[in-house]
Amino acid sequence: MSYVKLENRPVSWWRCRAATIGQMLDQAWVVWSVCNTCFLVMPADLEWFAFRLGDEETLWNRHPSCRRLGCNGTITFHGTPSAINRCMELRAEWPPEWAETTPTVPPRLPPEQRERPLPDPAQPEASRRFRP
Repeated sequence: MSYVKLENRPVSWWRCRAATIGQMLDQAWVVWSVCNTCFLVMPADLEWFAFRLGDEETLWNRHPSCRRLGCNGTITFHGTPSAINRCMELRAEWPPEWAETTPTVPPRLPPEQRERPLPDPAQPEASRRFRP
């Protein structure tokens, strides 16, 4: 049996591990929103998303409109799991074996059992780009 390092796992594996906002909270993900037009980078408050949308909602493959006044762009969410210090775009399809079914969502963890986020998570790559 072989072992694949967490840094080398595909994005679809991470989506299966943290499919919902509640799971991301339990695993101490740090999430940013990045505008595809004006490159506005803002931290996303997962506690607020869980309160507003619910624990069962997902940020994967979601593209809301930009919050900057006058910008007509769309937002892409980027996240960093606490297990690795690698930022990835939250865009992935379900693996082919789950095409017919939706995976079950495990119960939420109490706050004292949740993981802690990394002190200095990696920023999204789009925040380092500059386009005139």
